[in-house]
Amino acid sequence: MKNIFHFFFEALKLSWKAILSHRLRTLLTMLGISIGIFSITMIFTLVNTLQYSVTLNLSSLGSTILYVHNWPWKDNSEDWFKYFNRPKVSLADYEKLKNELKYASAINFSYIKNGSTVKYQKKTAEGTQIVGCTRDFVFVNNFEIEKGRFLSEFEISGGRKSCVLGNQVAKNFFGPYANPIGEEIMIKGKKFKIVGVIAPQGNMNIFGPSIDFQVIIPYSTFANTFDVTKRSVDRLITVKAESPEKVYEVENQIIGLIRAKRGLKPTQEDNFSINKQEALMKQFNQIFGALNIGGTVISLFSLLVGGFGIANIMFVSVKERTVEIGIQKSLGSTQWFILQQFLLESIILCVIGGLMGIFFLLFISGLLQWLIDMAELKLVMTIKLQDILLGIGLSVMIGIISGFLPAYTASKLDPVEAMRS
Repeated sequence: MKNIFHFFFEALKLSWKAILSHRLRTLLTMLGISIGIFSITMIFTLVNTLQYSVTLNLSSLGSTILYVHNWPWKDNSEDWFKYFNRPKVSLADYEKLKNELKYASAINFSYIKNGSTVKYQKKTAEGTQIVGCTRDFVFVNNFEIEKGRFLSEFEISGGRKSCVLGNQVAKNFFGPYANPIGEEIMIKGKKFKIVGVIAPQGNMNIFGPSIDFQVIIPYSTFANTFDVTKRSVDRLITVKAESPEKVYEVENQIIGLIRAKRGLKPTQEDNFSINKQEALMKQFNQIFGALNIGGTVISLFSLLVGGFGIANIMFVSVKERTVEIGIQKSLGSTQWFILQQFLLESIILCVIGGLMGIFFLLFISGLLQWLIDMAELKLVMTIKLQDILLGIGLSVMIGIISGFLPAYTASKLDPVEAMRS
């Protein structure tokens, strides 16, 4: 055993000496592997970052929440006109569910108007989303109130001109530290009194901007402010089941009640959609899986080119050191020792190249995270340890594959012929 380790370290020392003797050539050779490892790990990092962000944001939708809408959460390109011509959910649909739906802990109806203009004194906020909601809005959405309170039952049922601001809207008007409670903003020429500010969310909203960019008002006040019959005004019913076990039963009840309300015959298909977190998560996972596969295939071509570069350099190294190999063999070096020496040289080249690729990955990811933070985006660069280990493992594998044939060729050289050459 002692001799085995001795020969291994002796081969390692000779390999390292050979690498250092051609530093420029070694550096250029390793760059091919570095680019390949950087490419494949960077693709995994970007996909992981998007997947983590989407998963985090989708978790805010809640596993017990059902969204009743005319559009399904899927690729609608083929059936766009069918979904576009569907009737939007209505207050009558909401009332039907509110009165007859079992096993639901909360049911909310919302009007949604994107791209609205909100004013405060001389300041203007373009592209704001106005949401007119019922009282259960607070129970079907995952948020906290930072200042003030949410709309009261009296304000909602009485159609009062009260509002709750998303955090970014409040920050744009009043700055990050001011307390806007009691101030008034203007929506379509009407004054609305601010009663609350929502804590910063940064979460995705399937139906438009983040809640940070919303202004929430009573649904009846919304109907008196905007023309709710226009296509530009969206509608949404949100239902929260009592427990995850009741979601399937609640979903079936919603289908039955809305079909009955709309007078659909048994042979007619639903003219509405019930969307939920689970279905959307599956679709995103399929997309991320395809991105991982596509990115891996593309990156493997880069690694393949790097591997050919390593093999070529190793053949050149064998050619240059033919006399040295003959001398080693004449002095008693075995075929295994020669093979091990050149194979270790190939592996070392690839591993150092792989580590350089990992360093590039960490540097570029850190730079991207800095830019993301500067832009105040809710995104975290996610580098997994398993991806770094995969990169190093691929480096070792490429080193073995690329270096085996040159090493085997060197080990089979006849010592007399080698020294003659």
